[in-house]
Amino acid sequence: MAHRYLSSLTLASLVVALLACSVTDQGARTRRPMGKNSQDISPVSPTEPMPWEIWQPFFDSEGNRLSNASLLLGDEFLAKGKRRSALEAYQKAHQLKLTDSQGEAAALRVASQYLALDESARSLATISSFFKSRGLGEDEVSLNFSLLLAYAYGRHGDAEQSLAWFSKANRQAQRGERIGIGASESGAVLFLRTIPDSEFENVALDWTSDPFINQLFGRERFRRASPGYGKSGGVRRPFWEASGDALVATDITPKAPSGGSLNGAPVVGLLLSLSDRFGSLGRETKQGFDLAIEADKSGPPIRVDARDVGTDTAAASAAVRELVAISTPAVIVGPLLTEASVSASETARDLRVPLLSFSKSESFQTGNGISRLGATTTSQIDALVTAAYKDFNISQFAIAYPESANGNEVLHVFKKKLAVLGMTPILEAPYTPTDEASVLEAAQRLESSGAQAVLIPDTIEVSVKLLSNVSNATRRKMRPLGTALWDNPQKVANSQALFERAVFVTPFFPQSMRSVVQKFTESYKARYNVAPNFLAAQGFDAGTLVAAGIRKSQRENSSFSEAFSKLPRYEGVTGPIAVQGDGTIQRGFYVVEVTPTGMLERFPGSGGVTDPAPASESATTVRTAPSFLKDDERVESGY
Repeated sequence: MAHRYLSSLTLASLVVALLACSVTDQGARTRRPMGKNSQDISPVSPTEPMPWEIWQPFFDSEGNRLSNASLLLGDEFLAKGKRRSALEAYQKAHQLKLTDSQGEAAALRVASQYLALDESARSLATISSFFKSRGLGEDEVSLNFSLLLAYAYGRHGDAEQSLAWFSKANRQAQRGERIGIGASESGAVLFLRTIPDSEFENVALDWTSDPFINQLFGRERFRRASPGYGKSGGVRRPFWEASGDALVATDITPKAPSGGSLNGAPVVGLLLSLSDRFGSLGRETKQGFDLAIEADKSGPPIRVDARDVGTDTAAASAAVRELVAISTPAVIVGPLLTEASVSASETARDLRVPLLSFSKSESFQTGNGISRLGATTTSQIDALVTAAYKDFNISQFAIAYPESANGNEVLHVFKKKLAVLGMTPILEAPYTPTDEASVLEAAQRLESSGAQAVLIPDTIEVSVKLLSNVSNATRRKMRPLGTALWDNPQKVANSQALFERAVFVTPFFPQSMRSVVQKFTESYKARYNVAPNFLAAQGFDAGTLVAAGIRKSQRENSSFSEAFSKLPRYEGVTGPIAVQGDGTIQRGFYVVEVTPTGMLERFPGSGGVTDPAPASESATTVRTAPSFLKDDERVESGY
């Protein structure tokens, strides 16, 4: 049989074949996979988008806002999972005279709903009618339509055209909208599972020259040769529905007892922003993470399968599905930002794959395999108040806070922490950072408060404005307290007089004398020719914990989640980290005290710095309190 690789000539013939498909059901091909009949169709999930639905609701393919009322109504119905109602609204729009871009949006949505409702013939007929009416050829087929054609032909039983369109969609996604990569790869993987064993090798032979499809055949062949493999072709529901529970249960490649692996190597998925406006943050995190994974030498090398998801929630969710379908990771790490983390965690929870997020939001939902490593407000305030109360004997607290969502969150957490100690703030002074009069009023209230310490959860720049309006006599009596927003020793040093005696949270203090920090900093500089920051350090701690969880699951023949929840406490470069039995993470942060001779790092509640810095050391040299971790309770980094 002739090879079916997508040359331009073959693509042209595919479009001809597509356009030859009648706009009626009778004209469409009727051969279908998996013994389908109407009674066997599983109900469509009310809220889950179909894997080919990668477009942005309420926008056309060019990024312009839709203006047609029926299209907008249809998108509203679709967001609520009401596909029949959405289809009716889209059909109404489809019958109108629309602009080219909105007409394309209508045709795409109508065809998509038909396929989601398991009417593949109507879906193909709708696409055929659209292309005929516009006189469009193969070069004009966008990624959205390529994906839809791939899934529709797959459900309709035409393996040749389905795989051809999956291949084209993947190449289009590689060149542009990377969100389509997951949909094309996972869709093709799942469709290959529907090919009966008796036909598998004959079909595979036709695709040996297509690198993308050929390597997927190789993975499927490997899966079928694995112990416990069940014969293909017995599943009657649409093949893409296996991307949920069925895919997790069966995996694409043999699953190691300890969790996800590929060819014997454990796999970790990593979701970060790597190329958008937050790209530098993601790259720094990834560098620290990679360094930790590479430092682990206690077993087969761990492979990191990274995805650039930006801030797009749909991209984050799709990346989770792609990783589960392609790499079967033991755990997924990321994303960095909260909105993308929420989306990714919801999908990971549905697919039952563990996820460790970097979100620092207090509202981020953990549990059921979802953990959070981010520096939350609670963990910062706990460190700060503990240090002030236990190490500096402060019992009269004030707070001057910006009237913002973050300021109000800190106020709530601060009051809650003080209540545990039987205290309340003696002053709460809100202010508007951009209003000089408001800042001055807050400073005047501090002046007469009699507080021993004031918490200012704002930037160094705003805090300078506030403190400069407080008298020297009051500053000598009132110790400034700051969150991690003050964690910039150079900026603090530039306003040394204002910040003298200040104590602030430091998730990562580069000048620390702690051994783990010094070794990490040395290795990071040697590898990347730049000093690490907090994001790199947090990435390193995440990598160390993940590696420890994977190795523990391998040793104990348990799931990653079970092993991770039983890890001993870890003295990380960002501070001590303890994983609880339900997978939630408790973090302890160090604080830094600003003194006339330099900055001193301490662990809150330890009683302070144990010995002074030698005269030969710089003003920023620090000493740490003894670790609260016992030697036999440590999770060690690879150093």
